[in-house]
Amino acid sequence: MRWQWLTENPAVHASPPSAPRNVPKPPETDEARELIMTAAAEDPEWAAYLRLAAALGARRGEVCALRWSAVDLDAGAVVINRALIRTPDGFVERDYPKTASSRRRVAIDPGTVAVLTDHRAYQAERAVACGASLRPDAYVFSVEVDGSRPWNPMVVTHRFTRLRRRVGLEHVRLHDLRHYVATQLISGGVDVRTVAGRLGHANPSVTLSTYAAWVPARDQDAALLMGSLLDPVRPAEGAAPVASDAESHQ
Repeated sequence: MRWQWLTENPAVHASPPSAPRNVPKPPETDEARELIMTAAAEDPEWAAYLRLAAALGARRGEVCALRWSAVDLDAGAVVINRALIRTPDGFVERDYPKTASSRRRVAIDPGTVAVLTDHRAYQAERAVACGASLRPDAYVFSVEVDGSRPWNPMVVTHRFTRLRRRVGLEHVRLHDLRHYVATQLISGGVDVRTVAGRLGHANPSVTLSTYAAWVPARDQDAALLMGSLLDPVRPAEGAAPVASDAESHQ
């Protein structure tokens, strides 16, 4: 083209290779704990957000859009059916986060229930102290004392960036808490379909392809299990061998 030997650039018609998939780099458990504990020393409400995000594996917009009406503390469950979505005009709340499959009921552990119970009591006391009361549709994390306005997801991200810098975990992103949940569950032996359901993935294959690096360890366990079933039972050391059917008739 530069020498004008060609009248058309053939590279225009070439198909570029797909970009390599980013391998998730979730924090270790002690790192996740350190982030939450450091946040607790700064602000218990901030720590409650991180604890819930790490327990659910939910997207930041889903946690910010969560209302108390969707939290069942007695049953230990959270219904994720809304999200704050970023648009050119700012964040807007939608009833169906990302896809229809994102609507889900997710169980939470007793420790997280206790954290949320304390957080709700704090919110109610703060509202009364300010001469207000929590609205029936109050957000779990709100910038208003009556719970009428949710936290801005971008503010949450900026706050997390400052937190990770203070604890020396520059490599950990807020979204990595979601990766942390997925990798811990898969490594712990939870089936991929259940993990996909908690994360709100429409297809378990998405979960499997994203977190494939954590599957081989479980596959090795599966191989050992099958081997234990198929290998002949060996007598304990010092025990008399078991006679075969032919020997027993002689």
